[in-house]
Amino acid sequence: MQFFHKLCYEQIFLPLQAPFHSRFSYNCYIKILPQLVEKKLVTENKVKKHAVFTAEPPNRLEAIFEDLKYELFNILPDLEDAYVTSTKKLKVRFLEGRDGTKRVFDDIVRSLPRGSTFYRFSSNTDGVEKKDKYLPRAYRNLRDAKKLERQVITNEQTAKQKVPKVERFLKVMPSDFGAFEHNVTELIYGDKVAFIDYNSETAVIIENKKIADFQRNIFQVLYKKL
Repeated sequence: MQFFHKLCYEQIFLPLQAPFHSRFSYNCYIKILPQLVEKKLVTENKVKKHAVFTAEPPNRLEAIFEDLKYELFNILPDLEDAYVTSTKKLKVRFLEGRDGTKRVFDDIVRSLPRGSTFYRFSSNTDGVEKKDKYLPRAYRNLRDAKKLERQVITNEQTAKQKVPKVERFLKVMPSDFGAFEHNVTELIYGDKVAFIDYNSETAVIIENKKIADFQRNIFQVLYKKL
């Protein structure tokens, strides 16, 4: 557009006439002027040893704009379909180390709306909940300030360590279901499901509404049965 604007005031000769002062390099002229000719914004004529480039009337831009608008309206439905399809695909984030597991809990308290409920399977091997070691500093304050409720299914050892809280609802996995001591936690919140493996200090967050709803339904059915 800057080239076209310049051509509206003066012709351009190639090779460039000397002395010629311009903020554009010679290579820019060589590259862009043929494109403007192709779009019929500029005409090219031969004068002696020079190629002379002259701007077409500015209303030619309006015609090009109408062509682009027509193409856009034709392709827009396909673009919208492609966008919707891409947003439905699951997003997966892999996290490592204690800082990685902290980011899971941070994501819970920052992404959930006030008054929401999240769900947790907790299978600690030592019966002790992983507290400050794997929780961000602001976790409890943000969780309590947003009045987030949680439903928990855990093993008997871990349940004994829990202090009763109004906003926490806890059920114990019966021992006849087998040893629920994998040292792994699953968290279901919003449109996300997160798994934390404390053995390797790794975590994964899966963002997909269908998967989250599926895992939430499994949790709720089991929770009601316990």
